[in-house]
Amino acid sequence: MPTRKSSNSQSTKPESKAAAGAPSLNMSMAEIKTELIKLVQEKSLFDGDMVLPSGKIATQYLDLSETLLSARGSFLASMAILYHLREDIRFVGGAFNRANALASAVSSLAQIRGQELDTFLVLDDSSTRRYGHSKFIQGPLKPGADVCIVQDEVVDGIKVIETIRRLQEEADARIIQVIAIFDRLDGAKLRLENYGVDYTAILTMKDISQEELSARR
Repeated sequence: MPTRKSSNSQSTKPESKAAAGAPSLNMSMAEIKTELIKLVQEKSLFDGDMVLPSGKIATQYLDLSETLLSARGSFLASMAILYHLREDIRFVGGAFNRANALASAVSSLAQIRGQELDTFLVLDDSSTRRYGHSKFIQGPLKPGADVCIVQDEVVDGIKVIETIRRLQEEADARIIQVIAIFDRLDGAKLRLENYGVDYTAILTMKDISQEELSARR
């Protein structure tokens, strides 16, 4: 007769196996960049013009959210940021709706790697809460902290500088780095460097091949 399992017996689950070609924590920066470019080309390139957050018109429709909100894209972007992040940084964050998912993903991956990185969000006048602890800086950011601003996409750098100023005014933060996943090459690098900020873009328009853009038209 079949016997009932003991109540203290533990069921076992088969060990999960990494999918073929899955990214790993041991990837080099060159491998991360190559995989990220492929993913952007596959998921984020569309035909047609689009209005950028700056109000300017782009001739190619590049929607990075399709890449950065995918599991693989989020992992690759976070790995790239951690690769460039200075060791003395303990806070990463940025503008509300530009850094939410990115900063959280970076913080979670850093924890897995044994790094302690807290996050913060900088709200503008329209998104600041009018109830509870109403404030422009959300998160455990400490006054005077050294921070890195992360952002999905940068155009001319003006919005980033607005975020920097708000951090300086509201939290007396020292902005040590700005790391963007994608730079549209409209003057952000020069503007931010002239402002005295260490700026890194993981990818730029030059990394997206014209052959790929032409094939999708």
